[in-house]
Amino acid sequence: MGEERESVPADELREALVEYVEKANASERVARTLAGWNCRIHTIAEDLPDARYTLVITGGRLANVDDGLDGVPDLVVRGHSFDLAEIFWGDANPASNYMQGAITTQGRADDIMRLDAMAMFVYLGQ
Repeated sequence: MGEERESVPADELREALVEYVEKANASERVARTLAGWNCRIHTIAEDLPDARYTLVITGGRLANVDDGLDGVPDLVVRGHSFDLAEIFWGDANPASNYMQGAITTQGRADDIMRLDAMAMFVYLGQ
């Protein structure tokens, strides 16, 4: 680490997150895994002060991406905008980014496990 990386513009990051939500909602495997799950997720790009998003999952279905941090989150996902975008675009293995500490999550273990499963299914195109 310690090297300077290029940031992804906030509007591009938001676009990537919207595409990610569409992929997740189109996946039958994600639907089965998230069935009955309700969760509010705040996504924060630590290098961009205007890249803060709220995603609400209701009954296992991901809603639209809202700008800003709305409400009290069940999960918080943080990282550099480039690392977040790589996951949302499906260009990076989310498990690898978590293991390397590039992306951090805060929340209950069961919520983190569901988020991890969803991320992996989207990454693998399942």
